Amino acid sequence: AERPSSATSRGTHVPKAMSLPPARATPLAARAARERAGVTVPRQRPGLAKGPTALALSSRRSTRELSAIVPRAQGDSQASSTDQSVLPAWLPLFVVPALGGSLFGYDIGATSSVVRLLGTGSSDLGSLDSLQLGLVASLPLLGAVVASALLIGIGDKNIGRKTEMYVASVLYGAGTLVQSLSGDLNPVLFGRLIYGLGIGIAMHAAPLYIAETTPTELRGKLVSLKEAAIVLGIVGGYAAGAAFNSDAPDAWRLVFQVALPLEAAMLALNALLLPESPRWLALRGLRDKAVQALMRGQRLDMDEAQSQVNQMMELSGSDGAAEDDLDFVERTKLLVSDPLNRKALQIGVGLVLLQQLSGQPSVLYYANRIFEKAGLGFEAAVGVGVFKTIMTLVSVGLVENPKWGRRPLLLTGTAGMAASLGALSAIFALAGGEEPSSTAVLACVVAFVGFYQIGFGPVTWLILSEIFPLKTRSAALSIGTLSNFASNFLVSALFEFERERVGESALFAQFAIIAAFAVWFETSQVPETRGLSLEQIEEKLKENL
Repeated sequence: AERPSSATSRGTHVPKAMSLPPARATPLAARAARERAGVTVPRQRPGLAKGPTALALSSRRSTRELSAIVPRAQGDSQASSTDQSVLPAWLPLFVVPALGGSLFGYDIGATSSVVRLLGTGSSDLGSLDSLQLGLVASLPLLGAVVASALLIGIGDKNIGRKTEMYVASVLYGAGTLVQSLSGDLNPVLFGRLIYGLGIGIAMHAAPLYIAETTPTELRGKLVSLKEAAIVLGIVGGYAAGAAFNSDAPDAWRLVFQVALPLEAAMLALNALLLPESPRWLALRGLRDKAVQALMRGQRLDMDEAQSQVNQMMELSGSDGAAEDDLDFVERTKLLVSDPLNRKALQIGVGLVLLQQLSGQPSVLYYANRIFEKAGLGFEAAVGVGVFKTIMTLVSVGLVENPKWGRRPLLLTGTAGMAASLGALSAIFALAGGEEPSSTAVLACVVAFVGFYQIGFGPVTWLILSEIFPLKTRSAALSIGTLSNFASNFLVSALFEFERERVGESALFAQFAIIAAFAVWFETSQVPETRGLSLEQIEEKLKENL
């Protein structure tokens, strides 16, 4: 065959007489022949494939494999660019998990309205006692606890982050339909439990997916924005309750059904826009699919995507054999016996427990009672929700700022919470058994809420999504979400009991002491993770063992 001209060799035309080298050709000879034939083959940049696994795979890759993979990946990238070119690459990766958070928040706001409507005794469910109303309010929390416990045992074996969000959206929709269409109380309670399972799965998958798919420089902002999505969902639930606040016997059903379009959107957008988490794919040894997921989700070229996947697999020591072949007991032992896993659990679970045990659910509950006495229930609830959103956005703006970051926001927020709680305790102590000034109490509550939303609110979930090693990240985060929901339930259930027996001053003093301890914990245990990839955070934890 004639040697093609230089003009032809720079194009993509391959003369019929020329055939590509067979798979057994040496890598250098194969590359040279393919380049002479005009087939573009991406060159790996020096120093990227440091491990022997990557080098061996690169050397053994045949011409047939490359010719199959390159056009497919380039096609995916081109399709992704065409479909999403008008949107930032990170937007679809954020919107679907954020919808999962919004639906959690919506249920919080909607439930307060539904319980009020059902409590009047004029609904089509008849007259309900306090225990039945309590079950309507609390069963989603129980469902979330159950889902978190199940996810510890399931691990990463067959369920990726995208699949988890599929399941969560289906459970959300099924729960809404069952609880809003049932003719008597027991099916309604069953629907509430189903919805809670969706909450537990969504709140496990959302921070994981955002952290594992978005660029390092945006990870902190986007995971923190999920907290703002939850708060906006709460405000939406309050608004729906106000819109359908009537004596109609089925008004409470409409409050729940408002969520159906959001649940359908979560399901549809997940199917149409989202790739699977590239880090989950890399953990399973699916190198080529991980590369394609990065190209689709972040619009990277093949060289950069391959480089990042190589780093994921090499720094995590992943060869496709994740810890999923272990049973529940063995996986749990690994989480607590391995020094790296134990350190990460200490940080993550410690933050979650201190976040709840410092009184966040109880302070807001007490504030709502004051608002209702003043006849400002809905207006005050919406006002607090808007304020929480604003303060969350302040945190979002600072979390990647070189002068701030995760630790400074945590420390500032928790110290402010401790001061606010201490002031609340002093106000009740100085009142001497009389009713304290509502203005002073509310000023302390507003300060508490603001400091919580700067630090503990968004940053705790951000740290949870970053701190755990890849191989045990799913099970470890499940322990974190389980701790969150269980401690939230405990604090909420015991608040009235403690308040009646020890009084408000001692109760808020207890919360202040826990918040002060949290400041010490954050100072001594929590590392700064701003600007680091998830793999670099894992390396940093190893160095500090």
